[in-house]
Amino acid sequence: MQRWRDDLGLSEVRIIETATESRGDHPNPPDGPKALDRFMERAAQRDALAVAASANSKKAKRQRKAAQKPMPSDDEKAAFYAAKVNSAEYLPPGMITSSICGLMLARGLVTPEHLQQRLER
Repeated sequence: MQRWRDDLGLSEVRIIETATESRGDHPNPPDGPKALDRFMERAAQRDALAVAASANSKKAKRQRKAAQKPMPSDDEKAAFYAAKVNSAEYLPPGMITSSICGLMLARGLVTPEHLQQRLER
């Protein structure tokens, strides 16, 4: 019983469940703990597979929830990029697209001169 707990990671409750289950499948099994080794190994393997499957399903659920986030509105995009343009931080080339320029200019968040100056750097 100690080996099943230490080596296979089975709890006492799980060991008893497995022994009872094996007795139901084989009413007259050989006596002794060695006769149950194979049953205990299979039980530990099933438990490990169940834990792995549960972890994978939780991960998949988290990914699906992240994919359901609503896309930012045009106003939110314009405000985000206008803050970048109006700050002194570095603007990588190609970060501000022509559609974003149009959104910022239409909402009056940046001036055409300042935008031109920031995009030329």
